[in-house]
Amino acid sequence: MPKTIYDHERIIWLGDLNYRINLPYEKAHEVISKQDWNELFGRDQLNVELRKGHLFDGWNEGVINFPPTYKYKVNSEKYIGDDHKSGRRTPAWYAPHDMCDRILSYGRGMRLLSYNTIDIRLSDHRPVTAVYMVDVEVFSSKKLQRALTFTDAEVEDQLSFEEDSSSGIYNLGPH
Repeated sequence: MPKTIYDHERIIWLGDLNYRINLPYEKAHEVISKQDWNELFGRDQLNVELRKGHLFDGWNEGVINFPPTYKYKVNSEKYIGDDHKSGRRTPAWYAPHDMCDRILSYGRGMRLLSYNTIDIRLSDHRPVTAVYMVDVEVFSSKKLQRALTFTDAEVEDQLSFEEDSSSGIYNLGPH
């Protein structure tokens, strides 16, 4: 049985990772107005770290083809801007209020189908979404029993496998 996160075959990490775009405020807004997402993404701190292999080694993120998700005026499609008192800050793919701002994946057998933002204007942040297609191996009870026998999985007691014929769900429990 998995003991750490890396013991799993496939992992999807949804998080508020707090990475910024390494551009001055004015330059970032200039690039945003051109909708040059490649330029912005190339200056994104998380993207730079992923490319260098410093953090999240082996993890993947989809290409960002949408504007930075933070810091919008509430109920607006405009960023908080020129008024220094309103919290002037360079936009970023960043989520300050426990929302998901980045989605990373780790492992084989996953294909990212969609990575985008949602136009919900209730806060200064736009949440992101991802849709994956994931290969999943389905075991029969006999194959699962054999797999457990030939691995070094820890089994305290002998397990019984009862297949629920209506749903295909396997119940694991001690004899």
